[in-house]
Amino acid sequence: MRGAVLLVSLIVPLTAAGENATARYAPAQLEMAQQSMQRAREAMLMGQGPLAAQLAWEASVDARLAWAMSDAAAVRAPAAAIAAEAARLVRQAAAARASTASLGP
Repeated sequence: MRGAVLLVSLIVPLTAAGENATARYAPAQLEMAQQSMQRAREAMLMGQGPLAAQLAWEASVDARLAWAMSDAAAVRAPAAAIAAEAARLVRQAAAARASTASLGP
């Protein structure tokens, strides 16, 4: 019985520490999402749709990771906004690619 209590007393702090460590890195993950999104916007403005779509997809993944890593509204709100903007940019790049393809060679 004492062994079980000792084991539980060791695991519980490690679990809590792991959760805190994850939340600690959420702002850095959000920053990566913001940087990728900015690069995606710039690529779109330069007419580089495929690159913009790839960067927007990366921004979306980073934003969703940041959202999942933290319960803080200060991280989750901008992460959700970046993910939504990234989805719009990916659709916009796909539409631009489709309209260019329909024009033919």
